[in-house]
Amino acid sequence: MVTYKAAIVNGNFKNGIKDFAVQIMEASKQHADVVLLSSEVSGLESCPHVACASDNYDELVRDASHMAKKFDLYIVMHLYEKMRCKSSEELIRSNLVFDRKGAVVANYRKPLNIQALCNATSTKMASFTTDFDVNFLILMNEDIVLQDLTSFKNMNFIVTGGSTADMMYLRGNQLIPSWAYMSNANVISDSGIFAGRTGFKTGLVIELNKIGQDKSERLSLNPVDLRDLPAEDLSQHIIRPLDLEASFQGYKEVVCHGNLCCEFYVKTREIDAKARDAHYGLAVFDGTRQMGAHYIGAQSCKILACAALYKRTCNPSPENSINVTFEKLSVRGNFTRHSAQFPVILTTETSIPTDSVVFDTKTVNDIQKVAVELSDAKNILKFGIFGRDFSKDFYEDFSMNSNNTDIKSQEISDFYEYIFNEDFIEFFDYLWIRIRVVIFIMSIYILEMM
Repeated sequence: MVTYKAAIVNGNFKNGIKDFAVQIMEASKQHADVVLLSSEVSGLESCPHVACASDNYDELVRDASHMAKKFDLYIVMHLYEKMRCKSSEELIRSNLVFDRKGAVVANYRKPLNIQALCNATSTKMASFTTDFDVNFLILMNEDIVLQDLTSFKNMNFIVTGGSTADMMYLRGNQLIPSWAYMSNANVISDSGIFAGRTGFKTGLVIELNKIGQDKSERLSLNPVDLRDLPAEDLSQHIIRPLDLEASFQGYKEVVCHGNLCCEFYVKTREIDAKARDAHYGLAVFDGTRQMGAHYIGAQSCKILACAALYKRTCNPSPENSINVTFEKLSVRGNFTRHSAQFPVILTTETSIPTDSVVFDTKTVNDIQKVAVELSDAKNILKFGIFGRDFSKDFYEDFSMNSNNTDIKSQEISDFYEYIFNEDFIEFFDYLWIRIRVVIFIMSIYILEMM
């Protein structure tokens, strides 16, 4: 057997495993081998405290084991449980895997509070090998951003567990399909099933190649509700407006931020009068971003659709979707070696030709040269490269800071954020223009008086 079948079934663990029973039965009838139970309450935002742990945890584990044995399939689920860790109770997240006999064959656990001292938890990513000779690596959503997955040679992954608002790179299903495409691997996740460079798969039960590397003429994209996408903080990005008129002949520009310089090339086809009012920004970022208690090194080169000339309008929204056809988009950047890069494509289209996308990386003298190209595309909201610089990662150790230090740091942070706020900067730009006019008039008056 060179393929296997996977399914995702949706329900709510608050109602027990019976909420998934009908779909599990249907998946079994279609000869599914692996079933991921995706619960409506798996998001961290909906369950951030110990009180939110599953009151029926033992019952859920028992019934899931029974279902796996009854229907002769592997079951994967993400649960919350309470655990006594030293002097406090903590909320523990668990990725559990049951084999066809109902036995637990993998258990990836970690506390929601990363500083909790829970000796009974295993924070190492788990893996298991099936009876159809496929080795799965089990991840939680944030691992895609926090871990350097390029060292893993697996071609089959299961990703489950929620993400919070500050994990914006994971929200709206932005990185999982990019990672599947980049690694040409199978990814079974709460957001859907992605088969390498064929993209998003539809249907209850999906047949996948064991070694990944599925081929298709079109790359299917998972539909994204733009209203659900969190706004990215672009205040620290360098964003240059794209000269759309010049792009008819082919437009190239280099934009830099910190130690990262990105080369953009844009060539558009002829567009109608309405589309001529479109705005795009060439955005570059090199620094750190916060994800909960983690601070991650992030680098990005992106073309963004904007509602106006101001950078705060360059977040994906239905208003930014204008029918501009790009003959070619190219984004290139030189990244640090201890890093990983993902292609980023956000569009209102449901699929694009597979051969219209090219993603290439190569290492030259400790530099990662990365390029992504897209041809004959329209309704592009975001396109480019997202990079992780792992050398800049650190996390906030709250136990080492006094209250006074926390307050002072917060005050400094608030002041810094206020000073660099887009509205604040625009106000001073406006004020400076008015002052220059007054200075000019006063200069003429003084010269005439002399």
